[in-house]
Amino acid sequence: MQEMYLKQAKTISLIIALLSLLQALLAIIGFVSVLLTLSAVKVSQTIIREALINTSINIICFLLFAVLFFVVYRRLRKGVTTSIIVQFLYIAYMIFSVILGIVNGGFSLQGVLVPLMLIILGIASAYSIKKS
Repeated sequence: MQEMYLKQAKTISLIIALLSLLQALLAIIGFVSVLLTLSAVKVSQTIIREALINTSINIICFLLFAVLFFVVYRRLRKGVTTSIIVQFLYIAYMIFSVILGIVNGGFSLQGVLVPLMLIILGIASAYSIKKS
């Protein structure tokens, strides 16, 4: 039974790592697109600065989570038990991201549904690691 939880934890950790890498890539594309549209769009400098800061923070966080989850995956693949602190940090970051998205941009189903699925993946990963 523990082998099943270990396999599930490895799979979920790899999925979250790849999704975090994809989110970082999308954030980099967003950062570049903001930089490229600076001269074409007449928007105040504070809005542009806030968008660049927000996108930069997302890039850093998602790259960090991708690396951490790849490390967790590698350790689980070797059979070494890991702490579930990475999963809790990921869940907390996603909850914080949803709250800020609702406060700043209003409620949208897409803004809540995707992070909710990622939170569920994080919970499943933490549960599987704890059981293995």
